[in-house]
Amino acid sequence: MNYTIDGNRIYLSIDRNEKVNTTILKVCEENNISFGWINGIGAINNPEVGYYDIKSKKYIKKTFQGDFEIVSLTGNMTFKDGERFIHTHILFTDEEFNAYGGHLFDSRISAAGEFIIILGDNKIDREFNIEIGLALWNCKDK
Repeated sequence: MNYTIDGNRIYLSIDRNEKVNTTILKVCEENNISFGWINGIGAINNPEVGYYDIKSKKYIKKTFQGDFEIVSLTGNMTFKDGERFIHTHILFTDEEFNAYGGHLFDSRISAAGEFIIILGDNKIDREFNIEIGLALWNCKDK
């Protein structure tokens, strides 16, 4: 991985075989980031994605085998249970141009990974919402 910081932005290139979310988290920890909005493109292999089933309050997970092109990755870095937390969603295509997507648990870069993290000054904590079954943003002024 290599990155540069330009004002309120981090430009991040993730190397082949490095994990996307894991690497983004590492950069945020190294730089003591309070909040970040994440966007990216590139190529990945064997992504593990999920669909959140609101009725069961569980993720339906699937790992796609092979290499894929990231059409779009978006997400954020907030705090959950006092720790930095990466939450990303992804849209990716295969060699037949079929598109797949969902919540990204993680994936390795297969060729290139180019990301931007737009930084914010306010720390956003997630609080567990029993009705939804997930830890959601708490944006109340503190």
